[in-house]
Amino acid sequence: MNITTTELNTKELFASYDKTTTELLQLIASFSKKEINTIPYEDSWTAAQVATHITKSNTSIAHAMYIEGKAVESNPEERAKELKDTFLDFNNKFKSPEFILPTQDTYQKETVIEDLKKSITQLKNAADNVNLFQIINVPAFGEITKLEIFHFVLYHTQRHIHQL
Repeated sequence: MNITTTELNTKELFASYDKTTTELLQLIASFSKKEINTIPYEDSWTAAQVATHITKSNTSIAHAMYIEGKAVESNPEERAKELKDTFLDFNNKFKSPEFILPTQDTYQKETVIEDLKKSITQLKNAADNVNLFQIINVPAFGEITKLEIFHFVLYHTQRHIHQL
């Protein structure tokens, strides 16, 4: 894959992320103050807890984007399909890492939305200001490019929209 194709794909990825986060924010905003803290079914999270989980994940990933990496020697999107297939297969069940678990049973709707917006902005700023074609090593993924991590963010967000 040449760099021009990858750059084009990156623009499409960012546009898709913008569309997805707009959808997520509209969905979260559509819940009433009571509904946002209501557990929809046994062993599930409330909408506020899902939004908080995404916020914590986005913030963690934004920080990871600033890790100094090394130049990638192969396709910087090599794992994108694997990530998409894994996270958009809704038959797969995952256990969230503890550091991004929601920690409360009840949240204030306005705070949840504001925190989510801030995390989205923080992540987009990181993606705009780092070299996405670097490979880094992070506990959740092992060796992965920053571009692949951004793919994960998109699919992770889409997965939770489906859940909501």
